Amino acid sequence: MNQTFSFKRFSLLFKKHTVENFKSYLMSLIVLVSILIIIIEVTTYKKPIPLDAQTIFFLIFLISSGTIFTSNVFINLSDKRRAIATIMLPSSSFEKFMIGWIYSFIIFQALFIGVFYGVITLLLKISWPAKEDAIFNAFDFNKGLTFAYVTYAVLNSITLYGAVFFKKMHFIKTAFALFISVMIVWLLNLQVLRSIFKKDISNPPFTGLNFPTYKNSYTSIDVDKTWVVAVFLLLAVIIWMSAYYRLKEKQV
Repeated sequence: MNQTFSFKRFSLLFKKHTVENFKSYLMSLIVLVSILIIIIEVTTYKKPIPLDAQTIFFLIFLISSGTIFTSNVFINLSDKRRAIATIMLPSSSFEKFMIGWIYSFIIFQALFIGVFYGVITLLLKISWPAKEDAIFNAFDFNKGLTFAYVTYAVLNSITLYGAVFFKKMHFIKTAFALFISVMIVWLLNLQVLRSIFKKDISNPPFTGLNFPTYKNSYTSIDVDKTWVVAVFLLLAVIIWMSAYYRLKEKQV
């Protein structure tokens, strides 16, 4: 039998994980639905919510709830007794990692999109006037959603790595480490740009350039978004691989 991946072994592990965590996942889903309804209802106060606002709500809740959920996927590793039981399971590290990845990246996003559409539709029918019933398209990638999903992929990979790397307070420690890393990259980016162009430039990384050239005129240099998306996806894959090998080290 393949020591890295066996479909039969993986299906049994998937079933075990689902049965053991079904109640907690269901409760988390109910809490998410409740928070969505309350916050959106209070914010809109019985007024139709514009498409742009729907998109903002979608992105904020996807990233915030998604990263919190991901940080708890490998929560068994934070407790010594449960960690030993998890590591000793007759399955490979790759299969265990794939369970966490599928639940946090594939299943969560699918459920979140369904829940979000359900909440918006419900509020349109019950609370909001029926004049404006447009619902934004979560798959309209021309609206900047491509970068949003890629951002979630990167944050998912980072949070997964943090869930495996840290023993306690996974989410807080991962968020702090991410904040420090982003600040370092931001400051280095500013220093490099200013040293190259000899001008006061404050553009964030991966967003192009916009700097003064003469009096009140500005010069703009755009970044190819395709390359930015490709770089971020590659970064996500690298961090996912790092998280897997980190989990493999624990199993050894």
